[in-house]
Amino acid sequence: MIFNTPTIFASVALVALIMAFCLILAGQEHKRDGMRAGGAGLLAHALAYCCYTLYGEAPLWLTYGVGNTLLALALACYAASLLRIHGQPVPWSRIFALPLLMATALALLIETREPRMFAACLVLILQCLLLMVWTWRHARHPGSRAHLLLLLGGGISLIGLLLRVIAIATGAAADLPYNVSNLRQTVSVSIGTVTVIMFSLGLVLMAKERTEAALREMALRDPLTGIANRRAILAACERELERARRTGTPLAIALLDIDHFKRINDSHGHLAGDAVLRQAAALLRQRLRLSDEVGRYGGEEFLVLLPDTGRDGALTVVDGLRAAVAGQPAQFAELVLPYRFSVGLWCGVPGAGDSSDRLIGHADTALYQAKAGGRDGVCLAGPAAA
Repeated sequence: MIFNTPTIFASVALVALIMAFCLILAGQEHKRDGMRAGGAGLLAHALAYCCYTLYGEAPLWLTYGVGNTLLALALACYAASLLRIHGQPVPWSRIFALPLLMATALALLIETREPRMFAACLVLILQCLLLMVWTWRHARHPGSRAHLLLLLGGGISLIGLLLRVIAIATGAAADLPYNVSNLRQTVSVSIGTVTVIMFSLGLVLMAKERTEAALREMALRDPLTGIANRRAILAACERELERARRTGTPLAIALLDIDHFKRINDSHGHLAGDAVLRQAAALLRQRLRLSDEVGRYGGEEFLVLLPDTGRDGALTVVDGLRAAVAGQPAQFAELVLPYRFSVGLWCGVPGAGDSSDRLIGHADTALYQAKAGGRDGVCLAGPAAA
């Protein structure tokens, strides 16, 4: 079925204009999430197709030169939107060098046919490839629907552009003026409608997924220290316990409590106590391995998980943490606030009847014994104590 090409152009322009309005409106509330950049891209996309609609009735520099430059600008804005959504710095000079290259090439080649068409296609192909590479690079997880939409949109755009390149290379460029209606033109131009929808929906969905991921992250982070909160560290404990039980490897669970923390709060105020907690959390993150887990268990208590770590290794790690704490007191305003840890430690290979609550309970009992034994020390529980 063959459709009137200018009508298709007008339809694409209308769709892009509506989606641009929606994205720009959404971007007013979240100015840094990339929605406004995506909306600007859709607006440029709509204006480009408005130029194409006038082909044969307005000067070539407007209908072809400005139109394709606007299309290149739209793809550049989509790339900027993608990076901003992911909180990445936007290389503005590199991104917008390609629309500038498009404008320069078409200004020089506007009176030709095959060369200008070939140059426009090459620039757009390069932009689509870059957009797809950046989309793939920043994909959060393989099942992301947003990234899939952008990849499909970029892939479909590439198919449409390659069809035009093949037509140019085979001498069929005369069949591709924007005011000619034929099957090849219908297929090529209709692709524009699909890509506009996919790019716009992909960017919206990507921003939504990014926001949801940030909210999930916030829900699992302690707002004061920035490390895992109680819910997250207990979930990590369940995972490590199951893994250790399945593989038969040792697991160390350490419960750390800041000694005389109430005295710090009473003497210097809760803001000073907060500074001590932040310093302690930062030190723990710095000293532990990437495979280790640490979270704020509650109040001034921290739970540390040491996978594949037996008794001797766990004692070495804990003693290293205690030495680091002794050498790096917290600071608050002009105050230097020394503090120490007491540690309850459980080590061993979890059995079939062991649960995270039970093993943490053993570590807690050992912690109580360390506190009762004079504080600033380590007490072993479970198999490690035997």
